[in-house]
Amino acid sequence: MDINNQAQSYQGLLNMLNGKPSGEAGVTSQQRIVDSLPHASSADSVSLSYKGAKLGMISAEYFSGTVKSSDIPALTERLFQDGFINESEYRSLGGVKADEATSQIAQSVNFLNDFIMNEAIDGDSEGAKSLMLAVDALQSMDEASTATSRRKESEAYEFVSGYTEILKETQAPADLVNSFEQVLKVFEALDTVRKNELQTGALASYASVQETFNEHQNEQQDESQNEQNNPS
Repeated sequence: MDINNQAQSYQGLLNMLNGKPSGEAGVTSQQRIVDSLPHASSADSVSLSYKGAKLGMISAEYFSGTVKSSDIPALTERLFQDGFINESEYRSLGGVKADEATSQIAQSVNFLNDFIMNEAIDGDSEGAKSLMLAVDALQSMDEASTATSRRKESEAYEFVSGYTEILKETQAPADLVNSFEQVLKVFEALDTVRKNELQTGALASYASVQETFNEHQNEQQDESQNEQNNPS
């Protein structure tokens, strides 16, 4: 793929999504974005402010000068996780190899960001912010665990769990419920890794959480298969 054309397509994407907004250079924390958002009764202004903050960070980090070929992989990953491109576009831009699966963690972060920025949580700014903090917890999983980070992970899991139950009760589309359930499974895998962290001292990472997620999935599939082979 031609790097110059690829870079231009990224710039065009940013221009299409509100241009090149001014943002505070060096801001990288999801928490700081959440803290800077307006306290509004409508999720619309929160969603737009969130999108603007994300775009401002991307613009400051990648488009303050010439986009280098070495920046493309990180920029592709960033655009996907921040919810500005979908998985198909992510793959077409070389985010993952054709024969590789997209990380469930990246998929979950992409889903949550897309859900927030598309104002799907209309009229509930505090709920939107809680989902933003869930994004923060997932994106910070490879940092050293602290009592504060564990509390945030627990609170994020509880909120997503409660929100998922509400979606089920209101008969939300099955694919939406499934996406939230996948987010919960990622948090459950992270919790398992955190507990192992206390015993082994090995720090959590995206790779270790993905591996644990896969193990949980395999265990559930085995249990389901056993139930089918041995009906009561």
